[in-house]
Amino acid sequence: MAIPIFKRREIVRLLCAGGDLSNRQIANLVGVASGSINKIASQLPTLGVTWEQLKAFGDDAFLAAFIKKPELAASNRSHPDCLLWHREMERDKDVTLRLLWEEWHIEHIDGVSYTQATRIYKNWLKKQRVSMRKIHHPGETIFVDFAGRRLPIYNRDDNSVRYAQVFVATLGASSYSFCIAVWSQAIPDWIFCNVKMLEYFGGVPRIITPDNLKSAVSKVTRNGPHINPTYAEFAEYYDTAIVPARVRKPNDKGLVEVAVLIIQRWILAALRHRQFYSLEEANAEILHLLDIFNSKEMKAYKASRRQRYEMLDQLALKPLPDQAYEYAAWRLKVRVGDNYHVQHEGHYYSLPYAIAHAFVDIRTGPKTIEIIHNGMRVATHILSNIIGGYTTNPAHLSPNHLQYAEGSPDQLLQWAMAVGAATEKVFQHHLLENRHLANGIRAACAIQKLGRQYGAHRLEEVCEYAVSIHSMTHTSILSIFRSKADKRPRPDAEAEPLVSHANVRGSKYYKQITGEEE
Repeated sequence: MAIPIFKRREIVRLLCAGGDLSNRQIANLVGVASGSINKIASQLPTLGVTWEQLKAFGDDAFLAAFIKKPELAASNRSHPDCLLWHREMERDKDVTLRLLWEEWHIEHIDGVSYTQATRIYKNWLKKQRVSMRKIHHPGETIFVDFAGRRLPIYNRDDNSVRYAQVFVATLGASSYSFCIAVWSQAIPDWIFCNVKMLEYFGGVPRIITPDNLKSAVSKVTRNGPHINPTYAEFAEYYDTAIVPARVRKPNDKGLVEVAVLIIQRWILAALRHRQFYSLEEANAEILHLLDIFNSKEMKAYKASRRQRYEMLDQLALKPLPDQAYEYAAWRLKVRVGDNYHVQHEGHYYSLPYAIAHAFVDIRTGPKTIEIIHNGMRVATHILSNIIGGYTTNPAHLSPNHLQYAEGSPDQLLQWAMAVGAATEKVFQHHLLENRHLANGIRAACAIQKLGRQYGAHRLEEVCEYAVSIHSMTHTSILSIFRSKADKRPRPDAEAEPLVSHANVRGSKYYKQITGEEE
C-alpha cells in the first residue's frame, strides 16, 4: 500500500533531522513498515536535494523526486542491429550472441562492449511480441490447431446452415501459415488437414506440435501423452515426430495461437458477409486470401511470411514422399473369436487359427482391412459390406478341418458330385449356403468320412432320404446311417390296414355311413 504524502514528508524530516532515532523507531512513530523506511533512506542520497528544498516542493514534485530515476547520459558509441542479430540466430542454431558481437566489433571498434550489446539485445527482445521471443530454427516445427471461429456453409435448397471447422498451421521459423475448412475435428478430417498442410508447405518438418484434441492424443497420463494410432502412423509415414503441447500450456504453441487470431481477423472476418454453399467454394476463397495474408509485410521483421519462408524454411524442410498418406482407421485390442474370426462393422474376417482368443489390432484402409498381432500383420482381406457375412481364407483353417486332401470347398464339391446328385446337394447346402464357411467345411468333411466308412452308394441313399425330409445336417445324416431310417417301408395313405380284425371297420364302413359310392 502506498504511503500517504503527509507520512512520507514526516519520514523524510525525521531521517534528515540527524537525531538518534533508528529506522525502526521512525517506523513505529509514523506507523509504517520498517522496510519502507529503509527504502526511503536509501533513496535520499541519490536525490541531490536537501530537506529544505524538498520541504518547499508541492506534493506532486515531492513524490516525483523519489519516483523519477536520474537519466543516464546517452551513449555515443555504436549499437548493434538487434533485428539482424535475431534473424541470424533464427537461420542457424549454432550462431551465438558472442559470435555475432565479435563479427560486428571488427567493423565497429568504438561500439559498445559485449556485455552492453547482450543487455541491449535482451531489452529489445522483451519489447517484441510473445511469439517472436522464442527462436525457432528453420524446418524444425509446425504448430497446428483449430480456430475458435467457425465458417457457415449454406444449403441451397432450404438455406439451412452447417458450420465448418477451420484448421490453422504455421511454420515456427518463418510464421508462414496455412488454413483450410473441414466439417469436423474427427480423425479423418484431422488427417486430411495435416496431409494438405504438408503439401502446401512443400515439405516435412522434424516436429509437429498439435493441441491435445482427441484426434491427435488418445489420452494423457503421468508418463506422457498417448498419440492416436492413426496420427502416429501418419507421422511414421512422413518421418516426423508428434510432440503435443503440454496441457493448459498455451505458450508451447504461442505461434499458432497468434496465427489463429490473425487469420480469424484477416480471413474469416473478411468472409463474414459471404455465403458459401460448399466446402470447395469456401476453401477456394480462403486460399486466395491466404496468399494475400502470407505476402503482407510483418513490421517486426520488415519482410513478409512468404519471404521468410523462402529464406528460412523452404530448403530446411524434408522432402515429401511420392505418394500422399491414405487415411486408415485403427481399432486396438479386439478379441478374436473361438472360430478365429474378428468382427468389423458387422462382417467377420478370418485370421490364422492359432490366434483364436487373442487380442489383435485392426487397421482399416479405403479398400482393405489388415489384422495385426504383436506388431506383425497376420491377415489381409478385401473390405466387405455384407452384414453378418464371413470372409474366410482357407489357409487360416485348422488342420482338423483340412485333414483330407479334398479339404478345400471346390474339391469337396467335386468329390460329392462324383458320388451322386443327392450328396452334391447336401454338400452345396453346407459349403455354399452356410453363412459360416469354416463350419460348413467341418460338416462336409465329417459327411465325407461317413461316405468312406459306409461306401459311396450307401452315402447317396442316405443323402436322398435326408433331402426328402429337409434335414441335411451332419447329425441327421449320422442318425439315418445308424437307424437305417431310409430302409423302413413308408405307409401308403390309400392302402387298407395291414392287419384284419373284427373290430377294425375299415374305409368301407365309413363310406356306407356317409353315403359315398365306391
